[in-house]
Amino acid sequence: MISDKKSPPTTTGYVMDYIRDGIYDGRYPLGSRLDQKAIAEELGVSIVPIREAVRLLEGDRLIDLYPRRGAFVTNLSTDELDELYLIREELEELSTQRSIPNLTAERLADLAEIIQQMEKATSEDDFALLLEFNRAFHFTIYEASNMPLLVEMIAGLWNRSALYRRMFTYLPERAVQALQEHKQIYDACRRRDGNEAGDAVRLNIRLTVEALLDELERTEDPAIHELVERQQ
Repeated sequence: MISDKKSPPTTTGYVMDYIRDGIYDGRYPLGSRLDQKAIAEELGVSIVPIREAVRLLEGDRLIDLYPRRGAFVTNLSTDELDELYLIREELEELSTQRSIPNLTAERLADLAEIIQQMEKATSEDDFALLLEFNRAFHFTIYEASNMPLLVEMIAGLWNRSALYRRMFTYLPERAVQALQEHKQIYDACRRRDGNEAGDAVRLNIRLTVEALLDELERTEDPAIHELVERQQ
């Protein structure tokens, strides 16, 4: 069965999750300066875990630190988005192929359960929940590769590309299509066909980035328009 997310074990971990979620949710806009003292006061913690969390999030490339200027939410570009997903295609296809021989009956049952939850979230247009199930689905596969360094690299790329997650609220038709792609991935996994499963994962990633790039060009969201214009 799919376990619930556990609470962060440390204050720094809690602060990291709080800031990361704020970035993903748009509470801290792209390119904005983080007021670390204000965050510390809001959370009722000292400045030390705030600074530690900011430093760790810089390692995830979610925050940029500048001497004498402070911490800023990173800016993104269409070129970077394309690069992120191109690298993800290569690594996630490899991870999928390596995972297939190790997929236990329990993992396959978890995948089937996640597919059911994704269907429900898609029908209810619950995109935030759908994104959580999407990640759970893929990493249920990747973690079976027994290649922890590879999985760690993929997780870092997912964290970086998650900055685009709010654009999925503009793409309900993409969510429906992606559900079918996940069913194809699951079917290939169930049949232990590593090549087909890897190809299906690669296709899912490529179609996703194409939809996101198209949305970047035509969205009416002022913040995203500003992001695109800065790259032109």
